[in-house]
Amino acid sequence: MWNSIVDFLASVIDIFYNWTGNFGVAVIIFTIIVKGLLLPLDIKSRKSTSKIQDLQPEIQRISDKYKNDPEKRSRKLQELYAQNNVSPMSGCLPMLITLPVIFILFAALRKIAAEHMYIYMEQLLIANDASMKDFLAQISASVASSDVIKTSFQDILPMLFNNSGNLPSSLAKLPEVISQESFDLLSAAIKSVTFEQAQAAAAASGYSFLWIKNIWVADSAMKSVLGTSVSFGSAMCNGWFILPVLSTATQYLQTFLMTRTNKKKSDSTKKQQDPTANSMNWMNKLLPLMSLYFCAVYNSAFAIYWTVSNIISITQNLVMNLIKKMKDKKSKEEVVNL
Repeated sequence: MWNSIVDFLASVIDIFYNWTGNFGVAVIIFTIIVKGLLLPLDIKSRKSTSKIQDLQPEIQRISDKYKNDPEKRSRKLQELYAQNNVSPMSGCLPMLITLPVIFILFAALRKIAAEHMYIYMEQLLIANDASMKDFLAQISASVASSDVIKTSFQDILPMLFNNSGNLPSSLAKLPEVISQESFDLLSAAIKSVTFEQAQAAAAASGYSFLWIKNIWVADSAMKSVLGTSVSFGSAMCNGWFILPVLSTATQYLQTFLMTRTNKKKSDSTKKQQDPTANSMNWMNKLLPLMSLYFCAVYNSAFAIYWTVSNIISITQNLVMNLIKKMKDKKSKEEVVNL
């Protein structure tokens, strides 16, 4: 089932790529659609959370009245929620759904990135020598049929590129499986690939996006377009850590806006009585740190998704708050006119 989900997500992104010619733009369109699908749930949750906040005075009264009788207090609160058709945990629902979506997309984009990086590196070798196509197919078949090496050739080729064509210790048995002569030929072919060729191939494949040379590699000043380590700020670097910073800043802003909104609604009551605010507080602190780590370490495609998703959420928050203010103002004017 997992492979089916990944294949489905990859096919959707490929559709948008075929339409736009750029994987960065394709990921942005994909993100907008995902957020659009989650929007009705988010709106419903915000309405429920707002109702909970409006009920805070009554919740406080019940809590004070039955503070020595927890069982009755709980029953009265449940009756209050049922009468007003709300759930105290409704505000957590979007997060309970959003987090699994984030982790699914994270894992899926890692797998999609691995597949594209293999295709990308394979095409680089074939561009320099057309005979490499059959040669790589033979090596892949030898590795697949081997009992000695459990790693697939799709993962081995990037490892060899990352090691500048030299044999890493984890693949010490590879020459035995494919023959020393074949390994030497493969190593020489990898070493012959230049940075200019790699950058041009990434751009031609639709992998470049704004300042990022290859979205399947982290937006890092210490990684090359091939995912290999380079000195900080090298001309060969894939990016400048812009996406990790943007993702963290927008995640913090999104959290700040949501926290500020809840604080304003709870000013007249004891905040500890707000079950939604308490249950979400730890997540609000954790998410910015998560975004910084994931977007700095893993591929830029995921960082693009996370950053754009945050920007959309911030926009939603501002628009919904504006609409609520306008409704509240209209309601007050109607009361005054009566």
